[in-house]
Amino acid sequence: MGRAPWSLDDLLASLRGLGLLRNSELARAYRSVDQARFLPRGLDALAYADMPLPAFAPLQGPTIPSARCLAVALELLEATPETRVLVDGSRGGYSAAVLAKVAGPENLVVVERDPKQLRIVQERLGASGLDDVEVDSKPPEGIFDRILVLEPSGSRARTLAGLLNDLGFLIARGRGVEDLAFVKIIRSGAETVRLTIGQTPPPALAGPRAPEGFAIDFARLFAVEDLLSHAWEGRIVGHHDQHFQDAVDETFADGPLDADSLDPLRDVAKVAARRSFQAAYILQSAGELERAADAYARSIRLAPSAEAHTFLGWTSSFMGDYAEAIEECKRAIQVDPTFGNPYNDIGAYLIELGRLDEAIPWLEKALAAPRYCCYFYAHTNLARAYLHKGLRERARRSLLAALDVNPDYAPARDLLRRLESEGYFA
Repeated sequence: MGRAPWSLDDLLASLRGLGLLRNSELARAYRSVDQARFLPRGLDALAYADMPLPAFAPLQGPTIPSARCLAVALELLEATPETRVLVDGSRGGYSAAVLAKVAGPENLVVVERDPKQLRIVQERLGASGLDDVEVDSKPPEGIFDRILVLEPSGSRARTLAGLLNDLGFLIARGRGVEDLAFVKIIRSGAETVRLTIGQTPPPALAGPRAPEGFAIDFARLFAVEDLLSHAWEGRIVGHHDQHFQDAVDETFADGPLDADSLDPLRDVAKVAARRSFQAAYILQSAGELERAADAYARSIRLAPSAEAHTFLGWTSSFMGDYAEAIEECKRAIQVDPTFGNPYNDIGAYLIELGRLDEAIPWLEKALAAPRYCCYFYAHTNLARAYLHKGLRERARRSLLAALDVNPDYAPARDLLRRLESEGYFA
C-alpha cells in the first residue's frame, strides 16, 4: 500500500508540534470543517495537507493558504463569537469557513471580487452549513472588529483599515520589503498604527511543548509558502520557481505524466499530481521531510507514478529508513518498469547498507532502463560498489562511462582522480 497521506488528526498534531492551535476554539474549528468541500472536484486526496492547495479548477487561480500559515493568521486575528470579521479575498472559502466556526457565520463577511469564484464560494459555504456567511463582491458598509486580508497587503489593506472599529485591527501579509512578515494595522481613534510581525511570534504562539527559545520564523515560513503557491498556480515568478519547474519537467519527461501529454481542463487530477510532486520536491529541498513525504503520497493518490514513488523513497532514505525507501522504489518499478531512477536508487541504498553484491544487478538494470535522464548516476554508483569490492579497473571503466555521459559530473570526476592517485582503494 505504501505511505498514507496525513489525516486531520495527523495535521492537527503537526500544528500543535509547531506551538500552534493553543486556542481550543480554533482547533475545534479545524475539526468541524470538511476541507474536501473547498477543493476542486476530484482532488479530495489533497484534503488536510499542510501546504497551499488549489482553490479552483483549472489550477491557475489563487491557492488556499497552508494549514500552518492559516493557523498563524487566525491566532493573530484573535477572533471570538463577539467580533464582527471581514475576510478580503476568499481563496476558495476554506479560510472563511474555519473562521466562521470561531466567530459565528452571522458575524462574518467575505469579499470575493471574481463573480464566478463568488458563486462557487457561496455554494461551498452553503454545502458546509454556513449559509449565514455574507459573501459580497465589494466591502459592505459597516464597521468591523477584525479584518483578515489573504492577499499581500498594500493600498487595499490601508483602505480596508478605514472600516475598523476603534481598537479593532487588520492582519495581512506584508508587501515590498515586508513581504515575508505579517502586518498588523490597529485603528486608534482617527489614526492607525502599523506593526510588522517578523522573525519571532507573539508569546501566545509558543506551544507548551516547544523547545526553549522556540520561535516560528515568518520569513522562512513565507519563503517556502510562496514557492509552494507558485508551484500550485503554475507560475514562474523567479529563478527558484524556474529551477523547481525544470526539475519536475526533466523527471517526468517522456513518461505518462509528461506535461506535453496533459490537458489542464481534462486531466485535472494528473496535473494536480505533478504539482503535488513539485510541492513535495520544494519541501524536501527545504528540509521539511515529513511534509514532503505527505505531498509525494498525495501525488500518488491523485495519479500513481513511478516518479512520485521513487522520490518518496528518496525522502524516506533522508529520514534513515532505507528499508522503506527500497520498498517505495519497488512500487515505482511496478507502476512503470521503464523508469530508470528506482533501479539506481535501490542500488545506492544497498551500497549504504553494505550489501554490494545485491546492489550491482540493480545498478545494471538502471543502465538498461529506456527512460532515465541520469545514467551517469548509475555508472558512478557502480564504481562505488566496485571500489568497495576492490575491483579498481571495473570502477575506473564505470567512472569513464559516467563522464562520457556527463563530462561535468563532479563526483565521478573527483572519484576518478582519487582512484588514479597512488594508494586509493575505497
